[in-house]
Amino acid sequence: MKRGLLVFKDIFLVGLLLFVFSVQGLAQKETRKERKAREKKERAALFELAKQMIKDSAFIIPVDRIVLKGGVSSNVVSTINFIKVYRDKGVLQIAPTHSSNLGANGLGGVTINGNITKYEVTDKGNKIYVTVYLKDTLGHAIMNISLYGGANVTVDVSGMFSGPAFTMYGEINSLGDVHIYEGSSF
Repeated sequence: MKRGLLVFKDIFLVGLLLFVFSVQGLAQKETRKERKAREKKERAALFELAKQMIKDSAFIIPVDRIVLKGGVSSNVVSTINFIKVYRDKGVLQIAPTHSSNLGANGLGGVTINGNITKYEVTDKGNKIYVTVYLKDTLGHAIMNISLYGGANVTVDVSGMFSGPAFTMYGEINSLGDVHIYEGSSF
């Protein structure tokens, strides 16, 4: 009789545990929905903040990936690959490789630090497009920045060479939020 009672207790405990785990599973699904809703609100808030930074023409985009016009993609160091805009001044810096060659800017790449001669913003609701013409003594660059919800941006850079040069990917930030190393410009 005691053995039958023990089997019944074991079955009861297993059933109870299954019930508890199924209730926890339902709670996790609700948590996922809540998490997705929270993330959506956070992306919307980041987008509004990014939109304001663009309208104020005061932002920095640390870049973590560059794709050359031939399709070759490279992950890069965001502290030395960036775009910075502050009112009528701007910086485009690329240093796509780690090499012993210090490059024109002392960091293994090129830095264009100069005046913004044209700054156009097109606001299409949940999409923002910015065209920036940057000119210094080294040359010029045309940067087409695309922002789609959130703070992630795509930047198509041209004008440095003939035709489109490369595409940069990063996240827009306010000027004081990111630490960068700026190389020399000529």
